[in-house]
Amino acid sequence: MRVTRRSVAAAIVVAIASCPLPCWPAGSAEVAAAGSRLADRSRELLDYRCANDLGVRQVTLFANGTVRLREGLGKEPRMQLGEIGPVELDGYLRRLEAEDLSEVHDRHESAEGTWVERCTLRVALDGKPPRELAFSRYDSLPLPVATIVRVADELADHTRAVNALPHGYRPHPGDVLRRADGVLFRVVGFTADKLGLELQGVEQPLVLYVRPEDLPALFEALVSRARP
Repeated sequence: MRVTRRSVAAAIVVAIASCPLPCWPAGSAEVAAAGSRLADRSRELLDYRCANDLGVRQVTLFANGTVRLREGLGKEPRMQLGEIGPVELDGYLRRLEAEDLSEVHDRHESAEGTWVERCTLRVALDGKPPRELAFSRYDSLPLPVATIVRVADELADHTRAVNALPHGYRPHPGDVLRRADGVLFRVVGFTADKLGLELQGVEQPLVLYVRPEDLPALFEALVSRARP
């Protein structure tokens, strides 16, 4: 039997016509999904940053639900990561998408000074033009901007909560706690009046006295508990 180019082309056409739609190589859908997930890990939907000469606070929401929080004094703020589930993410996105920024000016006149926190707000949502706004921390903001800032603050609070001391934590001598700047402290015990708590640095010659109720604001994690 003689095989011609025309007969080969006809066979290819028949094969394509009989292939169920969509007719893609096996695994291509999985590859596309994996690529989309990888892109979502780095795609920023919301970024809110305030800084002055003393420090910085920045919260970023990524398309995959990751929340990155950077805050602290000095040039090397501490970074914390959190995750929100698909349902929570959809709820936050609906709140962001409901705000109309089309009539909001990019910049607001505000007070100047080294102590004044200068803020930038960047929003990049699907189906909407990206926006970048600049203002100071204590400006009187338009309602849509104030609502988006409130969402950013909620995301920051959520991230702090998952990087916090255990709920209802009660200190015991020998417990090791990690402060927000990463320094480790060991609980020594209560002061003589039972109103304060003495802690000593594990790796540095530091002594700290705090009220027990202030521990959650100063320390981010219980590294190890005292042995009974």
